[in-house]
Amino acid sequence: MAEFNSNSSTTSDQDDSIDIQQLMEDIDFDNVYSMEQEINEYETDQFNIMYNTDDDDDDDDDDDDDDNGTIEKSVTLKPIEEQIKSKKLAPLSTAIVNTKKPMTLKYIQDEIEKIPDYLMKRNKVFKQLIYETLTTMSVSTSTNNMEDLRKIAISIYKIMVIQTYQLLWAAYLKSGMGQLIIPSKTQRAYSTMLPIWPKEIKLLLQVDKHVNENETYFNFINAQLHELDDQLKQNQMELNIKANHFQGYTLSIQNIIETYIEQHLHSLRMEIEHKIELIQYDYHIQILKLEYLRHKPNTFQKQLMKELCHSKYEQETTEQEVNLLKQQITYYTSTNQSFECLPIAHNSLIDSIQNSQIRQQLFLQYKDVAKQSRAKIFALYMKTAKEQRDEYKNKHEINLKKMWDAYNSTSDNDKISSTMLDLMHQRCMKISEYIKCIYKFKSQSFVSNSKS
Repeated sequence: MAEFNSNSSTTSDQDDSIDIQQLMEDIDFDNVYSMEQEINEYETDQFNIMYNTDDDDDDDDDDDDDDNGTIEKSVTLKPIEEQIKSKKLAPLSTAIVNTKKPMTLKYIQDEIEKIPDYLMKRNKVFKQLIYETLTTMSVSTSTNNMEDLRKIAISIYKIMVIQTYQLLWAAYLKSGMGQLIIPSKTQRAYSTMLPIWPKEIKLLLQVDKHVNENETYFNFINAQLHELDDQLKQNQMELNIKANHFQGYTLSIQNIIETYIEQHLHSLRMEIEHKIELIQYDYHIQILKLEYLRHKPNTFQKQLMKELCHSKYEQETTEQEVNLLKQQITYYTSTNQSFECLPIAHNSLIDSIQNSQIRQQLFLQYKDVAKQSRAKIFALYMKTAKEQRDEYKNKHEINLKKMWDAYNSTSDNDKISSTMLDLMHQRCMKISEYIKCIYKFKSQSFVSNSKS
């Protein structure tokens, strides 16, 4: 029997006093109003890394409480609204997009060893797929054969997962080597070939100042990639052995299995692609900072860039948060979201009533109160979100006016050049694109989870 080679085809929830907390849990407000999934996103100190335009060793930042990425908003609320806000509107007062630490090899290995439900013996869809595959091979559908083919599918799954994570770590390395951005035919005002190590790697390692950080980051990422490559080769070899010992196994059979796995790996693919996109946006943001510093800005000019980028981050984040909230409220209030299907619809006290007529009457009253309470909660969320959006939009417009005033200033100390103006504009644009990218992923994930 000719040796089979996997390398060529394997790729990647009774009265007006309804429990408000239960109501919120029912509609999953932690999901509705959380600032990550991640989805793909910033720790407070990392916020300073991105948007601070001072030199790393400047002492000015140590006392700068305004640059910690915290968005504060005071709203006068009724007593019940105060309870709601204190419990569930906290994310609005700390609207920072948090970035998880990078997926290290141990994390990846743990993920690989966790056999997903869709490859389990008990999965009816997978079981049917194996049965049909064996039938097309004119091979016995015995328990042993079905288990052997399942093991082959697991090996294929591991290979596809490893290859997906390799893309992420390769992006980390390319960023650190100045090879992340493909040269453009359109000339840029700044270089895209400078080595910038991603903030995720810096957060993970936190290298001492006396150590060669470039060498440390390079060796660390390279070691991760080498280990992933070793695991890939090992799993490919195991797949070849299993495939060569399975009579009648062909590339066509493998393609069927790969297609099935690929459908289930779609969310992982989206997550990794999203992370790589953010690495690229962050690279541009960092490069624009360095280019601005290259023009030796004075203290006023540094602070102007810092405040402008900070307010742009806040303005765009609150704008996108309103859009996402609208999408989620529309979903939760849509006609296809039957109240009877929600966990809150089942009240043990009402369900225990024997008289069906009384039970139904109380249930309808309960349902009406619950829906009214939900509507009030949604309205409160939207009102607060829009207030924050408008506040930070005004704040950013004030900073934009400061920028133009500085550009038109006749004072050498307060004036910024046309180049500085352009760099500020470009950096704000990249920050805006960065935030939009995050919320696009949030929106796609919400839609995907809603359908599952």
